[in-house]
Amino acid sequence: MVYDELPGGGTARHPQPPQKAVDSHLEIRGHAGQQIRSFADWEKHALPPYRKEQHWKEGRSAFELGWSWTSNGEPAGPAELVQLLESQEGTRRTVIKSGITEHETALPFSSRGARCHDLSLQAERDGCVVTICIEAKADEPFGGTVAEELRKARQRSSETRFPERLDWLTRSLLGVPAFRDDERLLVSDVVSGLPYQLFSAIAGTLLEAQLQGATTAVFVVHEFRTNLTEDAKLAANAGALNSFLHFFCSVNGGPDEDLHLRPGEIIGPISITERPLAGVAVMPFQIPLFIGKVRTDRLI
Repeated sequence: MVYDELPGGGTARHPQPPQKAVDSHLEIRGHAGQQIRSFADWEKHALPPYRKEQHWKEGRSAFELGWSWTSNGEPAGPAELVQLLESQEGTRRTVIKSGITEHETALPFSSRGARCHDLSLQAERDGCVVTICIEAKADEPFGGTVAEELRKARQRSSETRFPERLDWLTRSLLGVPAFRDDERLLVSDVVSGLPYQLFSAIAGTLLEAQLQGATTAVFVVHEFRTNLTEDAKLAANAGALNSFLHFFCSVNGGPDEDLHLRPGEIIGPISITERPLAGVAVMPFQIPLFIGKVRTDRLI
C-alpha cells in the first residue's frame, strides 16, 4: 500500500495490484458478466463506461466498494459485512456465494428506471437462498426526494409512467398514496420529502429476492468515510435513512418509535404488510426483510 500526502494534510491510499490472480470460491461478475478476480478486474468491469467516467474515483463509493471486496487480492466479503450478518440470529450462518456489480432489477410500469444495485449478492443460509443487495455510499445523498424525482421524470417525458410506479411503491411499502388527487398531479406531503432511492432500493431488494427464489432478503447500506467525504453529509444521510426507516417500520408492524440505525447494526425481520393493488404486481410481502448498515472508515 502506498500513501501520498494530500494538499492541506491527510493522505491518499493508492492500492497496489496483487502480484498474481488467485482463484476464489466467491464468484463476482461485472455488469456485463465479466469475471472479477482482483481489484484491477473490478476497475475494468464493475461499472459500465458511462458510469465509470463519472463515478470511479478514489475516496468515492464505487471505488471504495471495489477495494473493500478485493483488498486481499481476490474477492472476499468485507469483515464489516460478515460481522453484520453474524450479529443477527436471522442472518447468522449466511455464506455469500456469488455477486454481480451494477445489477438491475426491473420495477413495474416501465422498462426505464430499473433499480440498479451497486452489488447484488446470492448467498445461502441453512440450505436456503438469501439475497443481499448493497447500496454503497461515501457521502453521496440517497438521490433526490420523491417530489424532485417526479419533476425530473415529467421533464423527460410528458407520457412518463413514473407517477404510476411511484404510487405503487408508496402504497405497497407504506400503505399511503403518493398523490392527493386521482389524476396524480399533486404529490402527497406525507411522502414528497422522502428519498426516492430508498423506495426503489427496498422494493428492488425484495423483487430480486423473489427472482432468486430466496427465503430472506437483506438490504445493506455500506458507508465509506474517506478524505473526500464530509462528516456533516454523512450525518445528513444517517438522518434521512433513519427518518425513512421509522416510517417504513411503523406501518409494517415494527415499533412506532424513533429509530437510529448505527453502523454495524441490522434490524429485522420486517414483514411487509400485504397490500394488493388491482392489476398490479404484488410486493413480495412473504419474504422476511432485514436492513443493515456498515461503515468502513479510511481515516483511522
